Order: sequence, then C-alpha cells, then structure tokens
Amino acid sequence: MRARQRGVALLVVLLILALMVTVAATIAERNGRTYLRTVAQLDHQQAKWYGRAAEALAGKILQMDTLDSPEKTHLAQNWAQEERRFPVEGGELRGQIVDAQACFNLNAINQGATDPTVMPYPAKVFLQLLKNLQVEPLQAAQVTAALRDWIDSDSEPVIGGAEDEVYMALEVPYLPANQPMKDVSELRTVSGVDASLYRQLLPYVCALPKQTLLVNVNTLRESQGPLLAALFLTEFDPSAATQLLQQRPREGWASVTAFLAQPQLQGIETSAVRPVLAVKSDFFLANFSVLMGNNHFSQHSLLQRTGNNFQVVQRKYGLSMMVTP
Repeated sequence: MRARQRGVALLVVLLILALMVTVAATIAERNGRTYLRTVAQLDHQQAKWYGRAAEALAGKILQMDTLDSPEKTHLAQNWAQEERRFPVEGGELRGQIVDAQACFNLNAINQGATDPTVMPYPAKVFLQLLKNLQVEPLQAAQVTAALRDWIDSDSEPVIGGAEDEVYMALEVPYLPANQPMKDVSELRTVSGVDASLYRQLLPYVCALPKQTLLVNVNTLRESQGPLLAALFLTEFDPSAATQLLQQRPREGWASVTAFLAQPQLQGIETSAVRPVLAVKSDFFLANFSVLMGNNHFSQHSLLQRTGNNFQVVQRKYGLSMMVTP
C-alpha cells in the first residue's frame, strides 16, 4: 500500500515538475520575444532619426547647388550621385537624391482638358510613351483613357475609358480614385495596367502633388530617350532622342531655347512641347534606407524648392515612389 502511495506521490511530483518546466519555457519564450520586439522598436526609432538627419542633409546639398546655379539643374551637381553609403552607430545608412521632374507626371494627364472628346497634349505624350515602349496601340489607347478617368473628378468615362462600372465588375471590386494620385504605385490599379506594364513604365513616370507637366531635359537619363521622344509626339525617334541625351553638355543646356536649337530638332514643330520643357527642377526625391542589425528601415522624402530653400512636402516609409532608369 505504502509503495503504491510513494509511486503516486512520485508521479504527482513528476507532473508538477513537467508543468513547471513548461511554464518556465513559455515565460522564457515570451520574454525573448518581448526583448526582440523592444530591440526592433528601438532600432526602428533610431533608424527613423537617422533618416530625418539624412533628409536635412539632402535639403542642404540641394540648397548649395541652387545657390551655385539658381537657373539650372543638371547631373554634374553635388546632389546627382549614385547611392552613397555611410556607417552609423549600430548599422549603415544608404541614400540617393533623384530629380522628381525627370519623368512624366501622371497627375498632369488631363492638364488643359476642356472638351472630354479631345485628348489634351499630356495625354498624347503618355500615349506616345506607351507606343515608344512597344505597347500594342489598342492597349496603349485603353490605358491612356483609363488613366484620364482615374485622375479626373467626374464619373463620366472618356472615349475608351473606365469608370465605376468597369472596376465594380472585377472579381475584387473597387472604385477609381477620381482625384490625383498620391503615389505612383496607384498606377497598378488603373484598368489595363498589368504587372509587366507597370514595371516597364516605372522608370519614366512619377506622381507629383501638382497637376502640371514640366520635364527637365538636363536631368533625363540616357535610358529615358523614349520619354524625351514622346514629348515631341510622333516627330522624334526614340533612338535619336537617346543620342541627343548622350551628346548633352556635361552641365546641361543653359536654356530651353538652347536645347531646342540642337540640330536634331530642326524642322520639328515645338510650339506644344516648349511650355513643358525646363532646365531647372523644383521637386526632388530623397531615398534613404537604414540597416540596423536585422532590421531594415526605408524613407522617401519629396522636397520642393521654395526660393533658395527646400521643404519636405511628402514623406513616406516603405517602397520607393519612383525608379531610377
């Protein structure tokens, strides 16, 4: 009898011991997760302030370049460098500044539109850009019309466009924004824009807070020949546009007039394109990423020139708003 009691007592002790081990392991695991979460939060907070400091530095660099050359922005200036890396306490900071006006502003697609049956000049440029990128003419026309409807404020589709009924018929329905895009990633939700076309367009487009089209010919990359050619609609070949960018002076053209005086552009009608060309920029995108241990933090700041100063008008965390070609 006593042997049985001792056996039962031993079994109870073992059960209690197993329970205590399980509880201890659970507490240790939770403490470990709490510790890692706390470290990640501290790293994220530190990385955020590194990003803000880099943002301020970007503003100072742009300000110095503006003071040195107030009437011209070009790729030989201090801001126009490849991604740079800086060691920081506990990690590494990477940063790059890109001209946010070396692209087609999607929000300008309806600029100058007065008659819904007539395609405005920016829409013609976007349509030509698609064609220069070898997009089928039918798809190019459909995407251009759908983008116009996405940006405009009404619910009446333009010819070939897409409004509420098109999007509500999808397997996962949603409604068009009917307002300017906040981020270039919205382009992916426009009817007719698949993943392949979206990636193809990214190096050439942007979404600025202004609904006007203004492209700096001094900061277009050589690979952006299709966009430069599109500004002249059907009158300028993309390969010729690329060659013109390759022959650009190191510090860019002094004026739009000097650019339009290039031999390759003689005989081409320029009355429509002249107002959208520029040799200086007012918007810049500063991209930063901070690596702290196993944590990655990214910040994308849109800076706007006001006089000789630059202020942040948009700040985002996560994926970049534009891709450098």
